[in-house]
Amino acid sequence: MLKVVLALAIVALIARNVPWVDELRYKAADGERSFAGRIEGDWKAERVQFVFDEPQERASLPGAWNASADAARVARVEIARSAETSWQPGLPRVFLEVDPRGLWLALALAALGILATSLRWWRLLCAAGCPTSFFEAFRLTYIGFFFNIVVPGLTGGDVVKAVMVARRHPERKAAAAISVLVDRLIGVLVLALLGALTILAQGERFAAVRTPVLVGLGFAVLGVLGYTNATLRRVIGIERWIDKLPMAGMFRQIDEAATIYSRRPFEFALALLFSLFNQACVIGALSLLGASFGERALGLMNYVVVASIGNIAAAVPLTPGGVGVTEVVYGQLFEMQGGTLLFGIATSLAWRVCMISVGLLGGLFLLIPTGRGAGESELPRSNPTPDVG
Repeated sequence: MLKVVLALAIVALIARNVPWVDELRYKAADGERSFAGRIEGDWKAERVQFVFDEPQERASLPGAWNASADAARVARVEIARSAETSWQPGLPRVFLEVDPRGLWLALALAALGILATSLRWWRLLCAAGCPTSFFEAFRLTYIGFFFNIVVPGLTGGDVVKAVMVARRHPERKAAAAISVLVDRLIGVLVLALLGALTILAQGERFAAVRTPVLVGLGFAVLGVLGYTNATLRRVIGIERWIDKLPMAGMFRQIDEAATIYSRRPFEFALALLFSLFNQACVIGALSLLGASFGERALGLMNYVVVASIGNIAAAVPLTPGGVGVTEVVYGQLFEMQGGTLLFGIATSLAWRVCMISVGLLGGLFLLIPTGRGAGESELPRSNPTPDVG
């Protein structure tokens, strides 16, 4: 309930700060002025006409604006885009006038990204000693995306997927379930690496967040290397610590499943490549969505930052499914890189719609026979899915 309340508060804050009508802005020496009204014609053009909601005093308007009449109060001006003069449409108009070709291409890239994540998990399952057909891995991946939609949070589908794959490998339950966690962690690691490298390449623009991002990533990489390195494990005595835990047998199985990939470097490297391909699809989709809405200030490298930092923020369980948080982060990242809050929020909402559209298709895979007993359910029959944010 606290997550829902926080999500509603963030959405309300966004609604207050996003323009719902067209705006004309002028940067003067004493600050920025904005006027509400209506842009006539194509707002993406370099020269437009703007109709004020209320006529303005001619003397209060910049001389560069071409007023439509000689009266003391001006209802309409003709303006050209410049360093001082800019305009932007309201959020409803942004969606009504979006280029649909970009939406379809982004949707196709989202589906292609899911194919890459399916390949990644399929190889991880095989490396863990849980041989599975690619179609079954693809099917369970899609079902996981479906439950990401119907279960609040970005990891709800992972829980369902782990339970389903563990039931298919009763002799290797721990390894099958841990493969889902490793799959998720590899994706996050690649996201963080891309974000860190791009932040470094951006110079002083991200100076405020550069140090904590690099320090956090460094600790994560050292932690993974330390846990999987055989020599360090012996020095620390991880096996001895595990033997002292309650239910030590279960934890030994989990530890063995988690470290098996350190003995399969080729499969781990292949998983990294599939992750890079998936993130390339995401970055391409976001750039297409931004361009479809009319965002011109951001380049491809800027969208690498948006995809990496924005999607990591979306995975933090502050609100159900990252609702509100993702939109704020995208908007702020767009502004930090020379874009606008409006287009960042619009791109985030459009990407959310793409993922929901692709994820809902995963529900169809629940209807496909899998060769299980006719009376056996695919999904957990006892405890409900835990709240994983």
